[in-house]
Amino acid sequence: MPTSTRRVLLIPLLAALALGAGATPPAPPPAAPAHAPSGPVNPTAREPARWDWPLGIPHIVVRGFQAPATRYAAGHRGIDLEAAVGTAVFAPAAGSVSFAGVVVDRPVLAIRHDGELVSSYEALESDLVAGDTVAAGQRIGVVATGGHCDGGCLHFGVRQRGAYVSPMLLLGGLQRAVLLPLG
Repeated sequence: MPTSTRRVLLIPLLAALALGAGATPPAPPPAAPAHAPSGPVNPTAREPARWDWPLGIPHIVVRGFQAPATRYAAGHRGIDLEAAVGTAVFAPAAGSVSFAGVVVDRPVLAIRHDGELVSSYEALESDLVAGDTVAAGQRIGVVATGGHCDGGCLHFGVRQRGAYVSPMLLLGGLQRAVLLPLG
């Protein structure tokens, strides 16, 4: 079979495997503006900075990151980590608290980090206030109640230049995509 024929047959097969049998392919996302982030950036290295997990072992992700189709569309802009109320939460990297307060029905904490990154935690009870400096691994609070987890997990989100990205990019949970030749 010629190489060009194999490519034509392989592309639909790979698409079917990626989407799942019988699944309807999602609508393509709108084109991103030229200034949109392409992923976490560390200005001193080509690889993203590696962060620590905000919870102790085991690291059980009960709901993963789901990028919204558009900025205001439905999605899951972070990961939910299994955790009981009162579980200690730690800063994954050094930074400064940019927000500490209640949003709707849950206490939220946000930390600004190098690389134009902001991490957020909900529901998190904390004594920290905006402006406080935190070190990597420092205890920043405990899991509280409220929000969609309501005591069963910690919602951990990350934004880069205002756009949500998967925290797994920084925790080392996503493998880099490698395209291989078809021959």
